Amino acid sequence: MRFRDLQRLMLSGTLAILVGGVFVVDAQRSTGQRQPAPPVKTLPPANKAFDQFKDQLQKYLALRTRVEANVPKLTGTMTPKQVSDREVKLGDAIRDARKDIKQGDIFTPDVSKEFRRILAEDAAKRSPKAKEDIMEEVPEQPPVINAQYPTDSPKGPAALASFPPGLLAKLPVLPDTIEYRYLGKSLILRDQKANIIIDYLPAVAPTAARGGGR
Repeated sequence: MRFRDLQRLMLSGTLAILVGGVFVVDAQRSTGQRQPAPPVKTLPPANKAFDQFKDQLQKYLALRTRVEANVPKLTGTMTPKQVSDREVKLGDAIRDARKDIKQGDIFTPDVSKEFRRILAEDAAKRSPKAKEDIMEEVPEQPPVINAQYPTDSPKGPAALASFPPGLLAKLPVLPDTIEYRYLGKSLILRDQKANIIIDYLPAVAPTAARGGGR
C-alpha cells in the first residue's frame, strides 16, 4: 500500500470516530440524560373565608374613615379628657352609621365556621389552668354590637385582657386599630380608636370569663 493511500485511510478513520462521537453525544442528549428540573413549589390554597373576613373589615374601616372626618382630629396637644371625649364622639358617630348592623356582619357563616374550627383546636390543646389564665381578666358581660368595650367590672377593674399570642398567630392579621378580645363567652373585634365592639362570635371562649378579678 502506498503512503498516500495509507494517509487517506487514517484520515477517514479519524473522521468516522469524530462523527460517531457527535452522534453519541446527541443520542445522550435526546435520551434525556440531562439533570432533572427542580420540583415546582406550590402555594397553599387560598382561604376564602379569611378573604371574606378581610373584605368585610375593609368595608368597616372605610365607613369609619368617612364618619371620622366629622370628629375633631387627634393631636399631640390634646389633654387626656379631650382624647377621651373624642373617642366617645367617634364611637357615637360609628353607632349612628351602623345602627342597622347586627351580629354576623363581619363574622359571616363561612367566616364563623373557620374561626370556630381554629378556636376549638386551640382550646383542645390547652390545660384547664391555661384556659383559666386566658380568661382571668375577661369581663363576664355578653357583648353587644356597637357597644363600648367595658373598662370596669363588679369584681374590680377590667383592664384589657391580653390575647393568647399562640392563638393570635393562627387567626387572620388585623388592621392596626382593630384587635381580637374575649368578652363573656365570645370572641369580639374591638375598634381601638372608638373602643367599640364591631362584631362578635358567640360561645367560643375556652372557659368561663372570670370578671376581671377574683
